[in-house]
Amino acid sequence: MRWDAHKAAEPEVAAALPQYVDAGILAASKALGRSTRSINRIAAEHGFEFSTCTAKTMESRRKARASLVTQVQALADLGAHQAEICSALSITRAELREIAEINDINIDNRTKGPAPAFFAKSPKQA
Repeated sequence: MRWDAHKAAEPEVAAALPQYVDAGILAASKALGRSTRSINRIAAEHGFEFSTCTAKTMESRRKARASLVTQVQALADLGAHQAEICSALSITRAELREIAEINDINIDNRTKGPAPAFFAKSPKQA
């Protein structure tokens, strides 16, 4: 498509931008078939601002994760599996692992308690 055809299609692109504000600039770019540069320009002209990894966004994510620390700790202490913790808190395993790593929470329930009998050392290994 030539540049003037892109320019003529800008009102349609601008009308579609609000549905991608939360999804981000890359999602809008892929869905609308335009470059991120042109999407950013159109968004600036029409007063839209995308959710990106700015300091403000990162700080709000940090606060949201911080509010989950006590819940993750409590579930981990009960011996819950990662999948159970994730479903209880509606988070992904990557988010769970990040929270656990930052706050030194042991979420590896395989290391808790005595080893099962079939992992016990044989007399030869002792």
